Amino acid sequence: MLNVALCDDDSRFLDGILPLIKKSLTALKIKASIYLFTNANTLIQRFEEYNPYFDIIFLDIDMPLMNGKEVARRLRLIDQKFKLVFITSFEQEALNTFQFNVSGFLPKLLLDKRMPAVIERVANAIYEENPQTQIFKINVNDNRNRIIKVPLNDIMYLESINRKIYLHTKRKAYVLHCYKFMDLIEQYKNLGFVEIYRTCIVNLKYIFSIDDLEIRLDNGTTLPLSRRKRQNVLDNFCEIISEIKRC
Repeated sequence: MLNVALCDDDSRFLDGILPLIKKSLTALKIKASIYLFTNANTLIQRFEEYNPYFDIIFLDIDMPLMNGKEVARRLRLIDQKFKLVFITSFEQEALNTFQFNVSGFLPKLLLDKRMPAVIERVANAIYEENPQTQIFKINVNDNRNRIIKVPLNDIMYLESINRKIYLHTKRKAYVLHCYKFMDLIEQYKNLGFVEIYRTCIVNLKYIFSIDDLEIRLDNGTTLPLSRRKRQNVLDNFCEIISEIKRC
């Protein structure tokens, strides 16, 4: 299941392109949830909160309030892995977009002709890279909850405090809904995570340094380190470093 976002200030254009995207996805037997945005700031905010995580974003370059290149710049500050497809009325607008890691361009006059090939290429790239994504149910305001999809590599650590389990990602922290921490330890111990004390597991890729009684993450966060867990943390950390050196 893919999450696809379409952003254009013209709602009539979105209504017109939606059937083309659905048709291309159906032909490839790909299931997808498609989200329409006429406001770029809303797209950025939703993406930043994994509400949801978008695998593919179709973005109009020629928007008046915030042009597509500026939107792309802000989105790339949040995440580098999603696939970006620019839509434009002027093909010369495709120039000077290398820094945005663009996966495709769609001229508005040739949407019907080029859409299937672009969709197929981008979808194939996503499945070849095979990013591991995790599904969580989180608590939100007013005693409600919702589902979010988070790339595995975005998870920094999980911890249990006062019977609440917190998911800390590169973007923000969430309170998980109805999880047992021991189950999470079992789930993630073979996915590059290590237990640093009884109620905290950390993604090894984010560990910057290990001291006697604490570890420091890449973003400056410090977490307590159990004496009993320290040697295992060191062994796993050194194994990761060795693999990097061999590469």
